[in-house]
Amino acid sequence: MSGRREKAARRRAAAGTAAAGQRVGPLALAPVTELEDAQRVRLFRRNAVYVIVGALLFAAIYALLSWLKYRAYMDARFDLGNMVQAVYNTAHGHFLEITTGELKPRQMSRLGSHVDPILALFALPWLVWPSPAMLLVLQAVIVATGAWPAYRLGTRVTRDPRAGALLAGAYLLYPALGFLVLNEFHPVALATPFLLWAFLYLEEGRWLWALPFVVLAASCKETVPLVIAMMGAYFAIRQRSWRPLILTAAAAAYFAVAVWLIIPHYNGDQSTFIARYGDYGQGAGEVVKTAITHPGQTVADLAALGNLDYWLKLLWPFGFASLLSPLTVLIAAPELLLNALSATTFQRRIEFHYTALEIPFLFAAAVLGVMRLWRWLGGGFWRAEKAMAGQRLRRETLALLVLFAALAGNFFMGPLPFSLPGAAYGGQYYARTAHAAALDEAVKMIPGDAKVSANNNAGAQLAARRVAFVFPYFGGADWVLVDEKHPFFFDKENKQMHQLALGKLVLDNRFVSVYAKDGVYVFKRVAPNPGALPGVGAPQASPTPAASPTP
Repeated sequence: MSGRREKAARRRAAAGTAAAGQRVGPLALAPVTELEDAQRVRLFRRNAVYVIVGALLFAAIYALLSWLKYRAYMDARFDLGNMVQAVYNTAHGHFLEITTGELKPRQMSRLGSHVDPILALFALPWLVWPSPAMLLVLQAVIVATGAWPAYRLGTRVTRDPRAGALLAGAYLLYPALGFLVLNEFHPVALATPFLLWAFLYLEEGRWLWALPFVVLAASCKETVPLVIAMMGAYFAIRQRSWRPLILTAAAAAYFAVAVWLIIPHYNGDQSTFIARYGDYGQGAGEVVKTAITHPGQTVADLAALGNLDYWLKLLWPFGFASLLSPLTVLIAAPELLLNALSATTFQRRIEFHYTALEIPFLFAAAVLGVMRLWRWLGGGFWRAEKAMAGQRLRRETLALLVLFAALAGNFFMGPLPFSLPGAAYGGQYYARTAHAAALDEAVKMIPGDAKVSANNNAGAQLAARRVAFVFPYFGGADWVLVDEKHPFFFDKENKQMHQLALGKLVLDNRFVSVYAKDGVYVFKRVAPNPGALPGVGAPQASPTPAASPTP
């Protein structure tokens, strides 16, 4: 009897403590309660519906916004047009072939620019839906599927499906993820959900399930193996096992093959993107060596205000919870360093696709950070969970705070058109203009099988062909489309150089103007095109003083 009395006394004491905690305030300690198995299963199924609905809404909204951007000519040859041409040519028997946007353009495999062979898989749906819109829609759908591993990871770590669903909502509302989908089409964007799936299965110890997603992610870009290698090292530490290091070794080997063998083989030289790190050297190996052997320069560049602002915009929409799991954040270190040390400022803006390999691990770190904060608030600071004296906030409450942070991030700097005071974007941003209608008329005039040179901003609409040049090059083209209101000189806006090139085209007696409206001009070749091979050896147009085009 004495034993039963003692247990009853303990229960009454615990109940009294809980009641006292409720009287003191919302942050008072309360007993930790865990869901029973049957209740967890029931809640998992119920909240799964919310997550699936959220993912469907994400896919539908961002597919619509992507299409609106495309029809308003906000996408361009760089980069949507590059992907369109690679997919088109693959579907027509020329594996990942593109026309380079150079002073002397050539036909080249896409693999000489980026090792992203996953693009070839889109050749099959292209045969059914031959439109750039297909790429944009499928990108939104595939990225939306990341909500499911986000939900499962959140539920597994927090042991509460309600918290898991809220964290999955934070993933879908994360502003950088929305921009990732809307930044035209990039194969690396698909790596975001693939890496989340891989992380989930590795966390569960299901290596065979993780392997397909690791392979798919690695096929999205040559830099993906770097974060995969870090992920292997992370799980080697987390699981106290050497086996994950096999993944690290395989990923590092693939990265070396991609950068030092595949790209030079198809390009005839190293990747042109190495030039972005010219302050550190002329080759990939030299860049890495300089970054390590000159830590002062590296640290100074990392501490630049642009980087600090970039990292702040990545972290605060998850309520800074990612910082509570720094080891998980370090998985993204290779991509964070590549972006931080690049001379291209676009790599340090969340509006571009360079966040694709950072988002999965910042999210995973936020999930683990929520649990760490929950434990710390309960008195388990730097100690095991069993050392907690109780809970001050429920796990789903902390997850809700992360969701609110993601919603606020999207409102104040995200791409959703809230159309409210203080919102970063409104519906007018995605509106179509009369100028777009003029571009439509010009695009429709150009035959689908003709060699064309087009302004960068109209290049996506005209890229589905074997040969597609980028203005100001027009020597090997049969048709030329120029947009004076968007003076692109290749992929950069430069009004002076654009006018010089346009003047040269106007004075070239091999071409006549056949369309002129609202600053949009179409020229047709009337002299024979001497180019024997597509895009190779054709004469180069050199800029001369501008002249006004006439129809």
